[in-house]
Order: sequence, then structure tokens, then C-alpha cells
Amino acid sequence: MKSSMGWVAALAVLAGCAPDQFNNREATGFNGFVDKATVECAPLYVGPMIITRNYEPPNYATAQYGVWLDQTSNLYYKRQSPEAYLQNIGNLFPGDRNMASAQCLVSKLPPPDQRPSSPR
Repeated sequence: MKSSMGWVAALAVLAGCAPDQFNNREATGFNGFVDKATVECAPLYVGPMIITRNYEPPNYATAQYGVWLDQTSNLYYKRQSPEAYLQNIGNLFPGDRNMASAQCLVSKLPPPDQRPSSPR
């Protein structure tokens, strides 16, 4: 139980620091990238979720989805390297299927010169 509470607390802290969490409506390039990855990497596993096009997380996974979305936007907007992204995802969402999904997503990433540094 103590471990679960620590995980929830860590997710809450990370989600509180997530500027792009759920606020990416103007980020058409990022949204297109995620939509493409959900199709080309299907099934795209993230913890207990399978991310699909226009995914809406269930209540129990809202914080986890926010953390994943923020990490993925940091990757897309060149705020973190693919290597750091994979390490973070591996730490946050351990397991072979989660890592395989993250590696597939990274493989679909456009080259840095074709990605902006922010959603605007």
C-alpha cells in the first residue's frame, strides 16, 4: 500500500508540472504525431492503457495519461532526447510491452528540423 501511495504521489507531482497536459489543442503537429503513432505502433501500451486515436483516459488513469502526454510532448518539442524519453518512460511505466511501444513511438518521430520547439 505504501508503494502505491508513493507512485500516486509521484504522478500527482509530475502531472502538476505538466504544462502540455491536456492543453495541446493548438499543437496540431504534435497531435498528428501522436495520432500517427497510435496507428503505426498499435497497440500503443502505456501502463494499463492502450492509447488510440482521440484517446480519452478513464478516470483511474487520468494522471498516468497526463504524465505520458507531457513526456511525449517534451520529446516531440525537443525538450528531451529520445534516450531520456525512453529512460523516463521505462521508469514510469515499466515492462516490455510499454518499452516496445515507446521505442516504436520514438521511431516515428520526425527529424528535429521538422519539429517546432513549442506548440505555438
